[in-house]
Amino acid sequence: MDLQIEKLNILQTIINSNDEGLIMDVKALLDDRKDDWFDQLSEEQQKDVLEGLAELDRGETVSHNEVVKLFGKCGLK
Repeated sequence: MDLQIEKLNILQTIINSNDEGLIMDVKALLDDRKDDWFDQLSEEQQKDVLEGLAELDRGETVSHNEVVKLFGKCGLK
């Protein structure tokens, strides 16, 4: 895929469009991308989130019930 060609095609579609919904959807998408919560995290926090996702992908999870039982034994509820 040639990224420059794709960008130009998208721009041309937007420029030629009279579809207000399309324009608003593109605007909303771009606005959402500006405020990505992940980008606001420190490098260490990002690393921790990515490791947690990797653990999830590997099936390394604990059910809610197991957590409740574990912390219940510690006197936490």
